[in-house]
Amino acid sequence: MSTDSLCLLCNCHIKDNTLFSGLTDEQLEIFQDAVKTSFYNKKDVIFIEGGPCPGFYVVKSGRVKLLKTSKDGKEQIIKILQPGELIGMETFYNGKVYGNTAMAMDDCELCFIEKGAFFRIIEGHPSIAKKIIVALSKELDHAYSKIGSMGLMNARGKMAHLLYTLSKEYGIAEKGKIKLNLSLSRLEIAELLGITQETAIRLLKSFKDEGMIEIKRKEIIIKAPAKLEALGE
Repeated sequence: MSTDSLCLLCNCHIKDNTLFSGLTDEQLEIFQDAVKTSFYNKKDVIFIEGGPCPGFYVVKSGRVKLLKTSKDGKEQIIKILQPGELIGMETFYNGKVYGNTAMAMDDCELCFIEKGAFFRIIEGHPSIAKKIIVALSKELDHAYSKIGSMGLMNARGKMAHLLYTLSKEYGIAEKGKIKLNLSLSRLEIAELLGITQETAIRLLKSFKDEGMIEIKRKEIIIKAPAKLEALGE
């Protein structure tokens, strides 16, 4: 892993992130000297739950999964992050430790901003601070909405909602169907939903038998997105 080279913001997805998307090019340039790139191999741990929180990251390339560990040692995937998304939200309330574990799902390149540098920038530029507060509020509202809707669903509804959401975020249209450009094991799908692997396998099979999806090893093809959307509402 190297953290020597500066990330060129013009070639990075950092501005695509909700946090930075409201900033002008001039405001974004202010962050340039504060951003450094880091490289991680697949399955590398970026930071661990309870570990020191020196700053936050933006995914530049590859995918990262956020994991939460229960008291009995079971892991659940909280979120899969793609280019443009950030990890290390604890930075924004000056948290001392990370609340989750972040692990690279692919070979990844991440942009890192140290918390001291970040706070110095927003303290010196109130207009930037205001836009970031608004962006964080929207992010929090979206998270609350998602938690609330998912909490009311049974396992079948959760699976339908997940597959439909993944089709919107990672789907590639192909001959009237939607191919998920995302390789997930049955265990990873189960961890995303907080259900057992056996339940995930059973639900995927039932969706396949009902003609809503096709399964080819780890590849999932959505045949009836409207049905999945209705089931996941």
